[in-house]
Amino acid sequence: MKVYEAKTLEDAVNDACQDLGIALNELHYHVLEEKTSLFSKKAKIECYYDDMVEEFMADYVRRILNDMEFEVETATYKQDGRFYCQIDTDNNSILIGKNGMILRSLNFIVKNAVNTHFKDKIEISVDINGYKESRYRKVAAMSKRLGRQVQRTKVAVKLDPMPADERKVMHQTIAEMSHLKTESQGEGKNRFITISYVD
Repeated sequence: MKVYEAKTLEDAVNDACQDLGIALNELHYHVLEEKTSLFSKKAKIECYYDDMVEEFMADYVRRILNDMEFEVETATYKQDGRFYCQIDTDNNSILIGKNGMILRSLNFIVKNAVNTHFKDKIEISVDINGYKESRYRKVAAMSKRLGRQVQRTKVAVKLDPMPADERKVMHQTIAEMSHLKTESQGEGKNRFITISYVD
């Protein structure tokens, strides 16, 4: 995060863009102070841009995993408004954990660190050796299979609890199928989806 101060908010924003070498639409900022009095004007902003988020994510992930004595390589990018960090380590399976439990915890820690550092709600996703993408493909395939079953039998199907990101994949997949609706129920880690038939 960088801080810029000028007489007006517009000047502070322009100074930030010029200094960082980015366009106005690439700048994210919070107004720290803006006052106009008879004798003085002052505006102060705190700002960042996408490359800073990617760099912070990569450094933070490497620092955590290096402290745990893992050798890691990272690749970060932004797609559809979400920041991704792909990790490859010398022991991927340990960091993924059973059913992706450790990977989900790592996502939670990194997301909180990013949002706290940039004082913003930033969507992030950390994946290890393509595990999550592979898992999402399996969830989407299962959704289609169960969706077709509900279309045929018109009997609702209640699924086992699953993480929020996998529920999202299921909601999106079922939304593309006719005469079906999904509903999330339960709390926390016990939250599950029901697929129902609708006329």
